[in-house]
Amino acid sequence: MSIYNLSSHEIEINNRRIIIPLGAIEQHGPHLPITTDTIIADYLANQISKKISSYVLPTIPYGVSYEHKPFFNISISSDLLSDLLSQICVSLAESGFNRVIILNGHHGNMGVLQYVPQKVVKNNARVNVFGINYWHLIEREFDHAGFVETSLMMAIQPKLVQMEKSKKGYVDEKRLHATYSTFLNNPSSFKITKNGIWGDPTKASKKEGKKIISVTVNNLIRSIKELDDLLKM
Repeated sequence: MSIYNLSSHEIEINNRRIIIPLGAIEQHGPHLPITTDTIIADYLANQISKKISSYVLPTIPYGVSYEHKPFFNISISSDLLSDLLSQICVSLAESGFNRVIILNGHHGNMGVLQYVPQKVVKNNARVNVFGINYWHLIEREFDHAGFVETSLMMAIQPKLVQMEKSKKGYVDEKRLHATYSTFLNNPSSFKITKNGIWGDPTKASKKEGKKIISVTVNNLIRSIKELDDLLKM
């Protein structure tokens, strides 16, 4: 349930979980909007909240996207994002929440999420904070504005997808996935794609997007429930 339009009297804490969707503003090739990561994170968070009792905060649209230079991006530093998330989590704890999920929609934010729980614990040990990168649960290879992200957007916000402008981007299946993941930590790493696309969006479809969403939401819910179980040990 989105917390955005609720009054303070309508919010029932009662050990309830709260989800913070985290996105980014950056280029996604010529066919997808710059808010793609934000839209996907927001959508998945609200789908989760329908199946697990939880609130959803307004999505944070800014992230660490320096790897996209010189392509369009609006980035904030990792320190700023870390402080922002940490302070939000501490404030939530002071308001009575003790379980926070940060649902991340952007690769460049990964490093920040690793240390936010440690910063929060120093201020309030009663809150449990977990960062989850949704693409770890899609059961498909990573891409950027490629088949996966384009299919997701066709299922979530089809009017924002301009398929007539989609083109194949950088694709090289000979290298390890871990190599690419590491390479993307470098500033301006997306220059090698030439057009800002990592993968091939030309075969994407709404049908495939719905399949990916179904698998991802189910896996996200399973992961969250498993985290709850581990907290009880």
